[in-house]
Amino acid sequence: MATTTLPRGHAVRRGRWIAGGVAVIVLALIAALLITRQASAPTAGSTATTTVSLGALTASVTGSGTIAAEQTIDLPFRASGSVTEVLVSEGDVVTAGQALARIDSRDLESQVASAQASLASAQARLEQQQAGNATPEQVASSQASLASAQASLQKARTNNTTAADIADATAQLRSAQAKLDDLKAQPKADELASAQASYDQAVANLQSQRTGLAVAKQKADSSVQQAADTLRDRQTDYSRIYWDNREKESLPGDLPQSDKDNEAAALRAVNSAEESLQQATLAYEQAKQDEISGVAKAESQLRDAETKLRVTKEGATETDLIQAQASVDQANASLQKLRQGGTAADVAVAQASVDQAKANLDQLTAPATASDLTIEQASVAQAEQSLAQARLQLENATLTAPFAGVVSQVNIVPGSAVGSGTAALTLVNRDPLHVDLKLNENDIAMVQLGQPVSLTIDAISDWKADGTVSYIAPAAETTNDVVTYRVRVSFPDADAQVKVGMTANLEIVTATREDALLVPNSALQPKGAGRVVLVPNADGTTREVDVTIGLSDGINTEILSGLSAGETVVANPGAQTKPSGGGMFGR
Repeated sequence: MATTTLPRGHAVRRGRWIAGGVAVIVLALIAALLITRQASAPTAGSTATTTVSLGALTASVTGSGTIAAEQTIDLPFRASGSVTEVLVSEGDVVTAGQALARIDSRDLESQVASAQASLASAQARLEQQQAGNATPEQVASSQASLASAQASLQKARTNNTTAADIADATAQLRSAQAKLDDLKAQPKADELASAQASYDQAVANLQSQRTGLAVAKQKADSSVQQAADTLRDRQTDYSRIYWDNREKESLPGDLPQSDKDNEAAALRAVNSAEESLQQATLAYEQAKQDEISGVAKAESQLRDAETKLRVTKEGATETDLIQAQASVDQANASLQKLRQGGTAADVAVAQASVDQAKANLDQLTAPATASDLTIEQASVAQAEQSLAQARLQLENATLTAPFAGVVSQVNIVPGSAVGSGTAALTLVNRDPLHVDLKLNENDIAMVQLGQPVSLTIDAISDWKADGTVSYIAPAAETTNDVVTYRVRVSFPDADAQVKVGMTANLEIVTATREDALLVPNSALQPKGAGRVVLVPNADGTTREVDVTIGLSDGINTEILSGLSAGETVVANPGAQTKPSGGGMFGR
C-alpha cells in the first residue's frame, strides 16, 4: 500500500491553526454567557416590591347554569268531554284553586242526581228493615186481632156470652172468609189496567221532567250569559265616560253638568246590570236544584208505580194465603165456642188465640235479622260511594290550578274534545326561580346552605340579582371520570325580562374577612407543604420568610402569621432570578 508523507513544516502549521480556532470558540462562548448573566441578573433597585396591607377579603366560588322555574306542570282534565269554557289566556297569573277551564257537565250533573236518588232509596230500605217490614195497616190489623182475642178470652173466663158476641164473631168470620176469597181470586182487569196506566204515566212524567227541567236550566244559563255580556257592555261604557270626564277635568274650566249626569247614569246602569246578573245567577242555581229534585221525585214515583204493577200482576203470595186461612179457621172456632158456651176448654182455646195473635203482632213489629240489616247497610254504603264518585266526576269537569303561577301555554278552545290524557294547559310557578350548577370537590367543600349568591345574565346588560344556596346534593355525579356535585341557587322572580332557560353566571360568597392582612397571590411561593415570601434586605439581597395563609379571592391572600402590616415583600419573586455565588457557570 502506498503512503504519502507531508513535509514537517506543513503539519506543524496545521496543528497550530486548529488549536487557535478551538480557543477562539471557547472564548466566544464565555463572553456570551457573561453577557447573558449580566443582562438577566436583577439589581436591588429593579426588584418589584409590595407592602403588606390591611383590607377586606371575600372568598367565592363561581359557575354558571340555566335558569329554571320552581314548578312546571302540564294540566290535563281528569274527565273526558267537550270544552265549554276556557277561563284564562297565556301569560295570565293565577292563584291556587282558581278555575282554568270547564267541560260540558250536564251528563255528570244527571249522574249526581241519579246517585242521590239511589242513596235515598237505599236509606229508606234500611230504615224499613230496622223498623220491621210490616206496613202501618198490617200492624193495626194485628193489634186489633190481639185485642179481639183478649176480649174473647175474658168472656170465656166469665162465661157471659151474649147474642151480640155471637153476632160479632159471625161478622169476623165473614170478613176473614171474604179476605181469603179475595186473595184466591185472580187480579181484576180494572185493577191491572189501573196499575199499568199509573206505570205508563210515571214513565211519561219522568221523561217530561227530565226534558222540561233541562230546558229550563239551559234557558237560565243563557240568561246568565246574556246578563254577563250586558254587564261587560255597561262597564265598558262607564269606563269610557269616566276617563273622558277625568281628561276633561284636567282642562281649564268646570266639567259640564251633562257630562256628570252621563257618568252617574252610566254608573247606575252598571249597578243595575250587576243586580240583573246576580238574579240570573240565582235563577240558574234554582233551575239546577229544581232539575235534581224534580227528576229524583219522578224516578221515585216511577219505582212506586212499577212495584204496584208487579204486585197486581203476581197476586197474593203463599204466605198471605196461609195467614188468611188461619184467620178464617180462628174466626170459625171462636164462633163455634161462643155458641157452645164457655167451658174450661173454651178458655184454653181463647188463651191460645191470644197467644197466636200476640205472636203474629210480635212477628210483624220485630226488626230485621242481622244478615238483612248487613245487606241493606252495604247497599247504603255502596250508594254513598257512587254518589261521592259522581260528585268527584262533576268536580273534575272544572280544571283548577294546583298552585299559584303563570299560564305559559293553552292548548284548548271551546268545543275541543278532551280526555284524561290531554294536556289542556301548562302552568309555571316562577317564584322562586333557581339555577343548578355543578362544582368540583375543592369548591363544594367551601359551599354551605344559605350562603349569599350574586347572579348576572350576559343576555341582559346591567341585570343583577341576589340569591341563596338552597340545596347541595349529598352524593356526587361522575361523568367521564369527572366528579361533580349539584348545587341549587334560588332567587326571587322580580323581573319579567328574566326568562326560564336563560344562562346565568353565579358567584357564591363562601367567606368574608374584615381587616385581613393581605399580600398579592404572586408574592407567595411554595415551600414543601407551606408558603414563603421574599423580604428584601438592606444590602439588596432577599431572605425567605415562612407564612401561614388563610382565605384567598384569587388576587390577594390572607396572611395569618409570619408578617405584619407595613412590611415590604417581593411582589413577584417567580419573575426574578436569585443572584448566585461562585465562579463561572455557577460553580
